Amino acid sequence: MTKIKRLDRLLIQLAIAHFILLLIAQVFLEIPSFKMYTNKSIYYEGVIKGEREPALETIDR
Repeated sequence: MTKIKRLDRLLIQLAIAHFILLLIAQVFLEIPSFKMYTNKSIYYEGVIKGEREPALETIDR
């Protein structure tokens, strides 16, 4: 087997493994009890913040 064919086979196996892990992660994110612990980053980044902060003026005229 040539090196190119071996590399192609390895890349295909990695792509399949990546797809399977992606599906598993999506299934876990649909479980409400698991979702509660994995999606806390949106609260820290301020995405679900009810209030809007005033815009800052940087140039005084």
